[in-house]
Amino acid sequence: ESSFPHVVTPDLETVGVCDFDGRLTTAMTAHPKTDPVTGELHFFGYGVLPPFLTYHRLSAAGELVTSAEIAVPGPTMVHDFAITDRHAVFLDLPMVFSFDRLELGMPFGWDDAYGARIGVMPLDRPGEVRWFDVEPNYVFHVGNAHTDAAGRVVLDAARYCAADAVAMWDGI
Repeated sequence: ESSFPHVVTPDLETVGVCDFDGRLTTAMTAHPKTDPVTGELHFFGYGVLPPFLTYHRLSAAGELVTSAEIAVPGPTMVHDFAITDRHAVFLDLPMVFSFDRLELGMPFGWDDAYGARIGVMPLDRPGEVRWFDVEPNYVFHVGNAHTDAAGRVVLDAARYCAADAVAMWDGI
């Protein structure tokens, strides 16, 4: 998730990196999501310098058709996200990058001052995110997401409370 995606052969031999003819300018998440109806691939990249978070969408034919910055206040570690039939769900949580921590070997650490929120973006309006503040936590992986009968976005995820997240990262 810190570089461009790689092309591999059917035998899993590495061909090389892919930047979609220069259109991809960010890293690619380790957890892209394929829309089972459209065949489109939704993914994001995060970085330690602005833009800190960028959403991308590939057509079913593999063409990069959308890139949109997602405004977050700093270099947060966004390891995973979710999609529903209508939305992308982003996790803006207090596991953040620090150049000071980089000198210690693990550049990401818990920052109580950062805050925690979940962003919901309509897939037909890339970059337009509605944010919801949540209790500070960290989520590595999401299980699933869907839109319920009332139109609410439901996210299934394993979340770490602040103390568990700090202990986990300090042990790395």
